[in-house]
Amino acid sequence: MDFTSIDLLGIDRVLRRGTGTVLSAGDAPLVRDAVSGAYLLASRDAALSLPLLDRYAADISLLMVPDAALGRLVYERYGFSGKLECFQVAYYGALPEADASLAVRPAAPEDLPLLLEHYHLISPQEMELAVVRGAILIGSLGGQVVGFMGEHLEGSMGLLYVLPAFRRRGFGAALERLYIRKTMEAGFIPFGQVEKDNLPSLKLQKKLGMTISDNLILWMWK
Repeated sequence: MDFTSIDLLGIDRVLRRGTGTVLSAGDAPLVRDAVSGAYLLASRDAALSLPLLDRYAADISLLMVPDAALGRLVYERYGFSGKLECFQVAYYGALPEADASLAVRPAAPEDLPLLLEHYHLISPQEMELAVVRGAILIGSLGGQVVGFMGEHLEGSMGLLYVLPAFRRRGFGAALERLYIRKTMEAGFIPFGQVEKDNLPSLKLQKKLGMTISDNLILWMWK
């Protein structure tokens, strides 16, 4: 199966970076990522997927399903406690130009207090591991921190935050372009997820030349 289609890029990423284990191949691939602990399903067929998920249900605490209808069924069937319904976005264009006015560097452990002060959508443990993996970039202007952007543990871009004093000046787009460059230079297809009702973020993705999936994917957790 080709995992480079837009809604399966998470599987493509973990396999290409060598952290994904294929638990089931054939018509219903299921992959587990060693870094994030996530299970990623490639099938949209309930008849194929449910018997497979039954086999691993006791071990799955974080799961991606690439189809909204199947995802909602899985969410109810296995007693997950939370979910996000998202569009997957991906960049297939030429290497974007960097904003020369914005200096960037990888976040270091001493940056953790700053990151945790401003970003609360992941756990401190995940943020710390992202820093250790070199997966967060900090942007500065004239020596002042403007904001940061990073990569979730399974490889999707996110964690975008611009400090209030620097908002509405295009720095969010600049940080994302820089992270797209970083991802492409590492040999990967840049991708991320946007919650289905986050219209400002979807607008930004279109402005940056990102392709947006036609269907929703679901992330769920226990």
